[in-house]
Amino acid sequence: MTVHYELPTSADFAALAGRHDPAVTIYAATSPVVNERERAEVAVKSAFDEAFEQLKSRGTSGPDVDSIRRARDEILGNLQLWGSLARSMAIFVAPGFNEVFVLPNHLDDAVHVGSHFTLGQLLRAPSQDQEAYAVAISANEWSLWHATPTDRAVQLPLDPSLPKNAEDAANREPGDVGQRRGGGHGDRGVNEEDRRPATLDIYAKRVADAVRQVLLARDPDERVPLVVFAAEPMLAQFIERAKNHRRMVSVPGAPDRLGAAEIDECVRRELAKLNISEAESALRDLADGSAGRFERDLAAIGHLAADGAVETLWFDFTTSVNGTLDRDSGAIEFATGNGTGDNLGDGTRAGDVLPQLALLVLSRGGKVVTVRGDDLDGAVWSGPAMAELRFALT
Repeated sequence: MTVHYELPTSADFAALAGRHDPAVTIYAATSPVVNERERAEVAVKSAFDEAFEQLKSRGTSGPDVDSIRRARDEILGNLQLWGSLARSMAIFVAPGFNEVFVLPNHLDDAVHVGSHFTLGQLLRAPSQDQEAYAVAISANEWSLWHATPTDRAVQLPLDPSLPKNAEDAANREPGDVGQRRGGGHGDRGVNEEDRRPATLDIYAKRVADAVRQVLLARDPDERVPLVVFAAEPMLAQFIERAKNHRRMVSVPGAPDRLGAAEIDECVRRELAKLNISEAESALRDLADGSAGRFERDLAAIGHLAADGAVETLWFDFTTSVNGTLDRDSGAIEFATGNGTGDNLGDGTRAGDVLPQLALLVLSRGGKVVTVRGDDLDGAVWSGPAMAELRFALT
């Protein structure tokens, strides 16, 4: 058994692709919280029970069933695996094949048995943003965090000379992070209530400047989004001061009591929303302004993908279209029932074409974005797949 704690690579997908009959695919939501480990174990065991029922109904041979049962026992008995969970697990088992991926993003519980592994949800992990910075700021304190595709959010160390809270920031001379300002003639007659808005504005500016400098050093291309946890008016003040080319997501509310687990959970949730919003925006722009560079027909997308003509493929990972895909020509032969059956017309076992098509696009240098069709506006989405082409068709 191989356990992966990194996002799947092209080599991983190449090993998973193709025929693995009988192939058992299990996706399970998990949690890094220790006291939820038992629920995850029960869910995976139940998923295997369901898979064995499907294997029995397919008439799978005894030796193949025994091989898959041994793989199940190895997975369930791996203490290191169950002690190092994230937010989901993807399991791929076939006779002589046993691979597990521990993933940071949420996946839907699912069980599939067929001639091919079902890779749609696995493709979701590397196809969308899974990394973010986060700042939690209140008048009492502030902190900076980093959540990566493979690790939970961790707090970043900060220069100790930076102001620690609003009072500390207000008592420093502009441009002098180390020197606290004493009371002067200008402070007389100004009560705390009158000073507070100005104090918070100074504080927001200094924290925003500090965050910008730290993140530019770590991410100079401003590729990674920033999630901002703060209550009003601090939230608006920070956003106004921090405006730049980096994508920012605001989370209103007092952040003082948020720990690492809460920060990470919220960051993942906000990243999921951001991914949906950006996919929908891209599809709308494509439909509105890319005449001749837009294709919805799966058979046509297959041929275009084989020719290297697909720039970006969006596909609904919650939908299956069964068939076979010729990777050289891009020709798709659909299973019976317009792709709803398990076999081709001649009885050949069929697999889900959509992940196969996605892997073909990736192999030709294209980009893949997985979506849930139900999450998108019906005015811009008419799945199960849509493709942006590298050049307009004539």
